Amino acid sequence: MQWLTDNWHSLFPYPWGSISLSILALLCGAWVGIERQRKEKPAGIRTMALIALGSSAFTMVGYAFTSSTGDSGRVAAQIVTGVGFLGGGVLLRGTTSIHGVTTAATIWLVAAMGMAIGAGHAGAGVGLALLARIVLTVVNRWERSSLAGVTESVTRLVVNPGQGKTEVKLENLLEQFEISLQAVQRSPAENDRELWVLRTRLPRRAYHELMMTLAEQPEIHSIER
Repeated sequence: MQWLTDNWHSLFPYPWGSISLSILALLCGAWVGIERQRKEKPAGIRTMALIALGSSAFTMVGYAFTSSTGDSGRVAAQIVTGVGFLGGGVLLRGTTSIHGVTTAATIWLVAAMGMAIGAGHAGAGVGLALLARIVLTVVNRWERSSLAGVTESVTRLVVNPGQGKTEVKLENLLEQFEISLQAVQRSPAENDRELWVLRTRLPRRAYHELMMTLAEQPEIHSIER
């Protein structure tokens, strides 16, 4: 278990330590990015893998500068600044809240993970990747359980079909709230409209956001809860 505790820069001869750490950073970043990719978030596998690889590379370069310019911490500080710009790029302001905060925080954590791996601490990097996946998957499931105040509801929407445009728009909207299309029952309604019955199980905040978003859609004629 030396690889968990020893610094890989001293464990492997040059340049194999740096090469191994770069590959590990790439794999850990991609592993964290798989969860974001599955949920179709702005930053997926490639983005997370490149962030981890880039931050580890900059960290190793910073250590190389130590012998000639002195302070390797300056490079680490610039990594944090650059990651702040990346995180800000995935934030989207909605009508009721700001979206993308979790993805931005994940980018921030993946950069820290890459820095730890670039410094030679492979065990710490793997541990951070594991903790990130636990938070993104296990905690997400807990948030959608009864412990986090989940609201089960049936919502009836009367919509104007719009020659198929409404269907595409609403299906995309429901996917953003992770509502399966199997939870939607559709049937004809009066005046060439359609009745959509949504059966949802969402945290209270997400449920209210969904209702506010649906209320703003001009294609929806009425909402009944």
